[in-house]
Amino acid sequence: MAHRFPQKKFLMNWCKALILSPGVLFPATYLFVYTSTNIYLNTAFKKHLARSVNQASDNTWKITIKSLSSDLILDSVTLNDIELTPAGTSAQPPVTIPTIEVTCSNLEKLLFSPAKRVSSTQVIRQKIFSDEHLIQ
Repeated sequence: MAHRFPQKKFLMNWCKALILSPGVLFPATYLFVYTSTNIYLNTAFKKHLARSVNQASDNTWKITIKSLSSDLILDSVTLNDIELTPAGTSAQPPVTIPTIEVTCSNLEKLLFSPAKRVSSTQVIRQKIFSDEHLIQ
């Protein structure tokens, strides 16, 4: 009597071929890079950006950023709920900016290139300080 179900070895080989096919490998790799970049943006890069803003303003402003996220094609960063607080005993109220979108090409290189991290930090910092909500 013939078996109605395919043999187990056939199914295992078919599953391996599907997993290793370019149609699955490329999107899986892109999803990994996209997720890793967003995790990095919300952890280490956010701290680095805060230090950079403090140093650029000669420690007169302290920045708090709720979250950073990249767009789907990794060419811009969106900063959400930014609060700039004057350092020390200044009479100025904190400056709150709901959202800023900054164009930064090649965000996937942030994970691998210190030079890209520095240049992206400078671009974002300049956008924050040039924003019309900020009094310099």
